[in-house]
Amino acid sequence: MRTTKSRAMLAAGSTAVLLALAGCAGNTGANPGNQGPAGTVAIDVGNDMKVNLKTGPGLKVAVFIPGVANEFGLEQERAAKETAQELGMDMTLFDAGYDPNKQLNQMQTAMTSGKFDAAVVMALDGVMSCKLLTHDFAKANILTSISGSPLCDDGTNKAGKSVDDVWAPGTLNFVGSNTTRNYVDGWLAAAEKANPGKQKVLAVLGPAVNTQTRVTEAAMAKLTADNTDYSVDTIYTDWTTTDAYNKTQTFLQGHPDTTLILSASSPDLTQGVIQAGKDAGLSKKIHIADVGFGKFQIQQLQAGNVQLSTMLFPYNQMKANLSSIAAAQRGDAGARFVDDSVIGTAKNPFVVTKETISDLPAELR
Repeated sequence: MRTTKSRAMLAAGSTAVLLALAGCAGNTGANPGNQGPAGTVAIDVGNDMKVNLKTGPGLKVAVFIPGVANEFGLEQERAAKETAQELGMDMTLFDAGYDPNKQLNQMQTAMTSGKFDAAVVMALDGVMSCKLLTHDFAKANILTSISGSPLCDDGTNKAGKSVDDVWAPGTLNFVGSNTTRNYVDGWLAAAEKANPGKQKVLAVLGPAVNTQTRVTEAAMAKLTADNTDYSVDTIYTDWTTTDAYNKTQTFLQGHPDTTLILSASSPDLTQGVIQAGKDAGLSKKIHIADVGFGKFQIQQLQAGNVQLSTMLFPYNQMKANLSSIAAAQRGDAGARFVDDSVIGTAKNPFVVTKETISDLPAELR
């Protein structure tokens, strides 16, 4: 599965990155500003701060990801290695094992080491790492591109950020789509449209402190407030198939009247959800709407195990992060928000069903 998806994401990613970095995101660009000291370019990161980025080859880049325990993380890892090699970067990958405290320590150690010129970060806890990434990294002259997980106020303002304000000053940009409120609203709207009337809903999400989880919960609260036919329960997972299976199985034993499951990540969570439904003898009764990418997702749509999906692009996301840093080296700091979507947009995610699979680019099918 990983090999098939890898080819698809690599082929699709190259075109989408070029489009995104050309300014398709629609935000005000981050102007590079004045020339820095010899051999550097001064990058304006907001908050009256600039980072003097080295312009020579062999840029040392730290890449911080949540973990490689699932397919999303494996695609991030592969993209980081392949893209860094293509761009001539000296890349070091930090795997946090889905531990926010471990990731924070990794970032603090990398910053104080003085070994890195730039960083790509998917923050496990955007509140806890806010000051470090929006102030301390810039003061340490590290240019930071944020990947798919908004920073700072999501812990207190759980409404979620739109694509227009997801960028955090102090960083180069934000690359992503699915953790913005626009995207989550689009996913839930598609599920609601496909499932009218009374629905007993189970949302299978990631960790409770995860930004995507917080934003999804806020969007679901609005959904249930606007549509009293929907009753929603939530379970939290560690993003793995085993955890999703165990917790979904337990839930369904006590709630056999469940009619709709919202799975926040395919293939990993969705694999567990599908198997739990089958083991409970409820698979013909329950519809599944998920968020994901790749061959598994399409197979499950065709088999009727999944009703609809919206897409994730982990390879393209990481490629865009690193490519934006390379562009900044050349004096083009680009847009503050870079949409990683290969098809659809963050504001209007493409909904994949049996009927719309044929509309996907050939490299994604």
